[in-house]
Amino acid sequence: MALQRLLRLLLVCVVGYTSASIVDDTNFRTPRQNPATIFTVGNGEQCLSADRTTGGVCLSRNQCNTQGGKAIGFCGVFATCCSLNACDVRTNTKVAVFINPPLNHESSGLECSYNVEINNNNVCQMRIDFETFNLAPPTTVDPVENVTQRPGFTCRNDIFQVTNLQANSDILPPLCGDNNGQHLYVRVNASTNSRAIRINFKIADRVTQPNLPQATWKIKVTQLECFNTLGKFRDGIFESITQSLPATPFGGSSADRDEYLIAPPGCLQYYPDRSGMFESFNYNRGQGPYIGNLIYSTCFKKSPDVCGIKFTAATFNMAYRDESNIYLDTDCQVNPVTRGTPQSEDYLFIPEAETADGLRGTKFCGASAANQIIASTPPGPLYVHFKSDNLVTDGIPEQGYRFSYNVLNNCFSRI
Repeated sequence: MALQRLLRLLLVCVVGYTSASIVDDTNFRTPRQNPATIFTVGNGEQCLSADRTTGGVCLSRNQCNTQGGKAIGFCGVFATCCSLNACDVRTNTKVAVFINPPLNHESSGLECSYNVEINNNNVCQMRIDFETFNLAPPTTVDPVENVTQRPGFTCRNDIFQVTNLQANSDILPPLCGDNNGQHLYVRVNASTNSRAIRINFKIADRVTQPNLPQATWKIKVTQLECFNTLGKFRDGIFESITQSLPATPFGGSSADRDEYLIAPPGCLQYYPDRSGMFESFNYNRGQGPYIGNLIYSTCFKKSPDVCGIKFTAATFNMAYRDESNIYLDTDCQVNPVTRGTPQSEDYLFIPEAETADGLRGTKFCGASAANQIIASTPPGPLYVHFKSDNLVTDGIPEQGYRFSYNVLNNCFSRI
């Protein structure tokens, strides 16, 4: 009887708290927060500063101070909204946001590291979203007279990299340049001692290189939980109790909420929505260049009603090796038997692809996908695979690509 009264009281408090938030500010809605966690001190959810202009992470004041953060407001009931714009931060919160420390053009070289440890043993992936990501662009060596080929564009000044992967077999590339809105996934596994990742920013000295753009970043790391072998687990005593109620405003478990974002194995990037946009790293509003020595897959959700995916190219301009070719399949990759002078082998692989013009292939390079609508209907997962080499040829642009996509549920009339 006493337990029922307690549950009713908690339910009334939650409803009252939610209603009050809506009444107090009809012109602004804070980020959605799971009602079951508002009584937790420092739940790791996103929050806003007191003036509603700066984002942060909901932590206890002690956690905020320990991680070198700054209190910018309140969240939940007993927690503080913490801005983590310091270096050498360690956290295990469900959602963490890291912002570059104050920098100016006179700043000397800087290294920032963020250690993210898994929140619980059910965490299987971490999604890193680049809400803001502006570093020095990738570069190559200066041109030499009568030499038309140079090493590929790589990150030589500012460098972002995820390390401390331990048992993780994934190869995560170093990144730089303009990657606003991009994201990547990192696998973790408590059973193989892969329980933490280290995010590093290495910023070049602006005193000796004053022409480099100012480095800024704001990245969000979300820990995603997979279902355990016993089924969909229920995290926490409070949430376990609420599951027995007939109907409440409380959501399911963390694994339930994370399921939508869980990426298939082998995907560096994953887009679960049925439509959207994706682009190469350092697309830089169509200016590029894309980064050399990259090999990774971008994946898309294939629900039971989906049979394929349609890509519409906004921009596509990659390296090629012969102007007389159509920039498709074998034109994009040199046969090992006929190798001679180094030639470009950059391409975007799209399985079971067919353009609106009836052109069929899998490897696209040069401008072969420019202004094209391409349908991909593979029997397995939906993905594209990008590969860039360590070669730049004078006069051949390496700007990159940007596509819109829509999943297909009728593959008889694909385009």
